[in-house]
Amino acid sequence: MNGSAAGAGGETSGAGVATSDSGGVNSGPTAAGSGVGVMTGTSGSSAGGASTGGVAIGTTGSAASSGGVVSVMSAPVMAVKGPDVTFTEFPVPTPSSPGAICAGPDGRIWFLHQSTAPSAVGAVTIDGATFSLYRVNITNLGPTAITPGPDGNVWYTKQQGIGKAMPSGAFTEYGAPGGMETGGIVKGPDGNMWYTEPVAERIAKSTMAGVSTDFPLPGTMRTPFDITVGPDGNLWFTETTANKIGRITPAGMVTEYSIPTPASFPKAITLGPDGNLWFVEHDAHNIARITPTGTFAEFGIPSGGRPYAMALGADGNLWFSEPGSTNAIGRCTPTGGISEYPIPTPNTEVAGITAGPDKNIWFAEKGVNKIGRISNLMGGGNVPSATGPLSTPLTPAVMCTKDTDCVDSGKACGGDVCSYKATPHVCVLANTGDPGWCTAAADCWCAGAGATCDATTHHCSRTE
Repeated sequence: MNGSAAGAGGETSGAGVATSDSGGVNSGPTAAGSGVGVMTGTSGSSAGGASTGGVAIGTTGSAASSGGVVSVMSAPVMAVKGPDVTFTEFPVPTPSSPGAICAGPDGRIWFLHQSTAPSAVGAVTIDGATFSLYRVNITNLGPTAITPGPDGNVWYTKQQGIGKAMPSGAFTEYGAPGGMETGGIVKGPDGNMWYTEPVAERIAKSTMAGVSTDFPLPGTMRTPFDITVGPDGNLWFTETTANKIGRITPAGMVTEYSIPTPASFPKAITLGPDGNLWFVEHDAHNIARITPTGTFAEFGIPSGGRPYAMALGADGNLWFSEPGSTNAIGRCTPTGGISEYPIPTPNTEVAGITAGPDKNIWFAEKGVNKIGRISNLMGGGNVPSATGPLSTPLTPAVMCTKDTDCVDSGKACGGDVCSYKATPHVCVLANTGDPGWCTAAADCWCAGAGATCDATTHHCSRTE
C-alpha cells in the first residue's frame, strides 16, 4: 500500500484522509505536515469471520498484493417469527408529509415536514394527544434530517444549511460551508454536531454556535448520506453512490470500506446493541453490519423490501422502515433474524424511524400524514409478524404532470414518479422502472442531491 501527503485542507481547517477499498483494516504510512494525509489501497488485512444467518466478508489479500479477493454471495434470508406488537397511528393536524423523526431532549417525538407547505418541524407528545408545529425558513425541499443535540435542542439539516429548533418553538439556522446541500446529522462524541454534505462529498462538523468546518472525502461520486457515532469514538457514515461505509475521526481522518454487494445503495446507519455499525442496503434489499475493524455481514429481507431508515429499539433489536409497495416495519435481531410487520394503513410511504423515551418505536408516514407508534415490542400486541409477499398496490391513482407531484413512495430521495406511458398521466411505484417525467430540475426528487432534468428526454439524471 502506497501512501502520500497532499496539501488540501478542509473548508476552515486542514484534514487527514485515509482510504481503503477493502473489508480489512488500513495500514500504511501517515502523512506529515499540516496538509491532508492520504492512504489509498485496494487490499488490506482480513478481519472476516462467519456470522449466524449472514455472510461474513473479508479479504484474502495482503497490503503488498495487487488486490484482495473478496468472496461475495447473495445475502441469506433468515425469517423469524417476531413478537405480536401493537400499532397506533396519529394523524398530523397540518398536512406535512412527515419524513425524518427523532426523540427530542424534551421527551417529545420531533419530526420534519418534508412538504414545503409549510416548511416546518413538528413535535408530538408520547401519548399522541398534542401536536405542535414550528415554522422554519422556507426552502425548496423542506428540512432533511433531525436529531437531538447536546444543548437541549433538536438539530436539523436543510437546503444549504443546518438549524436548531428549541422546545419553545424558536429556531436558529446557519449556512453550510460553501452553501452546500446537507444530509444526515448526529451529535458527535466531541460535543459538536456532525453532518454529511452529499453533493460536495464532504463531512462537516458544527459548533453549538453554528460555526462549521468540513472535511473532504477521497475520490469522487461518494454521496455521503447518513451518519452516526461508533463505539470507537469516531463518526461512521454511508456513501450511497460509492457503495462504501466511511469512518471519520473527530480530527478529520477518513477511512473507507467497500461494501461486498455491488450497487447496494446504503442509506441509514446506526450503532447496534453488539458494538457494531448496522446499516440498510436499500437497492440490495439487505440489512447489513460492519465491525469497527471493517468486517461485513449481510442479511436478506424476506419480503424483498427496500429498507430506508433504521433505529435501535429498547428491546435490543434493529427496527427499520420499508417504504414503497412493501409498506412495512422490519425488525432485525443481532444475529440477522428478520421479522416484518405490515403497517395497518396502506400506502403510507413510511420514512423515518426512531426509538422513543417510552421504549416504543416511532415512525413517520409521509404519504398519509400520520405519525405511527409500535408498542409491546416484547409481545402481547395484536399484530403478528407477516410471512410472504407484503406488496400492496399504489391506490388510488394520483394524477400528475411531473415527478414531484407523486409523494407516495420509492425513490431514494423520496417520492414516486409520474408516468407518461399512458393518458391520463398518473403516479406509479418507483420499482416499476418507469423513468418518470420532468421539465426542470425542480421536478426531480433528487434535485437536492444534484439531479438535473434532461430537456430532450424529460427524465431526471438521477432517480435512484
